[in-house]
Amino acid sequence: MDEQRYLALDIGGTDIKYAIMTAVGEIQYKGHYPSPRHSIEHFWQAFEQHLLPLVSQYAISGIAISSPGSVDCDSGIIYGHSALRYLHGPNFRQHIQHHYQLACEIENDANCAALAELWQSNIKGDMCLLVIGTGVGGSIVINQQVHHGHHLHGGEFGYMFVGVDEEGKPITLSACAATRALIQQCAKVLKKPPEQLDGKTVFELAEGGDLAIQAIIDKWYQMLAYGIYNVQYCLDPEFIILGGAISARQDFIAQLETKLDVIFEGAPFSSVRPKLRVCKAGNDANLIGALYHYLQRQG
Repeated sequence: MDEQRYLALDIGGTDIKYAIMTAVGEIQYKGHYPSPRHSIEHFWQAFEQHLLPLVSQYAISGIAISSPGSVDCDSGIIYGHSALRYLHGPNFRQHIQHHYQLACEIENDANCAALAELWQSNIKGDMCLLVIGTGVGGSIVINQQVHHGHHLHGGEFGYMFVGVDEEGKPITLSACAATRALIQQCAKVLKKPPEQLDGKTVFELAEGGDLAIQAIIDKWYQMLAYGIYNVQYCLDPEFIILGGAISARQDFIAQLETKLDVIFEGAPFSSVRPKLRVCKAGNDANLIGALYHYLQRQG
C-alpha cells in the first residue's frame, strides 16, 4: 500500500509556504509563493494555480493549514485580526471539502509551532511558546494539548503590558520586544524607513560598533526577558520555547539568560527560573505542527 501524503500550508502575511509531507512528518517537497493581498477569491485562485497540480501529482489525502488569527478548529473559521483581512470569516474547511473533496484541518500558526515542538522534541511537561516576529505570538500547551482559551486568545503573550511610555500609556510586549519593534526603533535612530532594515542588518550594525544600536538591542532583550519572566510566573510551565527567525542567533539564549540574571538579582523572592529552549523545527515548525494537528483530529 502506498504511503499517504498530505499538503501542509503555512499562511503568512508575506508568503504562503507549503510542503508535501508523510504521516511521520517527513517533508518530501516544499516551496512558497507570495500571499495574495486583496481578497479570498485571489487566495483560492493562487491555491489552484500553485497547489492543485501537487494535490494530483502526490495523491494527497488531506490538507493541513497553519494560519494567523484566532482559529476555531471545530468550525474552520478564522476570527481576530491579521495582515490578511480576507482570511477572517470564510470557512476554509467547508470550502476545501466542497470544492476539492479533501479532508482539512486548520490551526493558529503559533499553536502549530508549539505542536511541532511537542511532536519532534517529545516534550512531556507543560510548555509555553513565544514566537518573535512581526509581533510576539504564543501558545500554551497543558497535558499535551493546546490551551485555546474561552475566546481563542490563549497564549497571546504579545498583548501583555510590560511598562508605560513617557505619557503614561501602556506598552505591550509586541510593541517593544517583537522583531518589527526592534527594526522600527533602530530605523528611527538611523533616520531611515523601516523597510530598508531587517533584523540581520540591525545586528550587523551593532557588531560593527554602533553604540546607539547596541543600546536599543540591549533594551530589546531586557523587555523580552520581562515578558518571559511574566509568562513563567503566570503559567509556571516546565519549558519556555522561543521561535521566530531571530531566535536562530547563536547568542540569543545567552543574551536572555544575562537579562534574567539581572531580573532575579532584583527579585530575591523569585525562585522559579524559566528553562529556555529554541524551537527545534525552525522555519518548518508551522508546517510540521499543522500536520500534527491534522493527524490528531483525523485520528
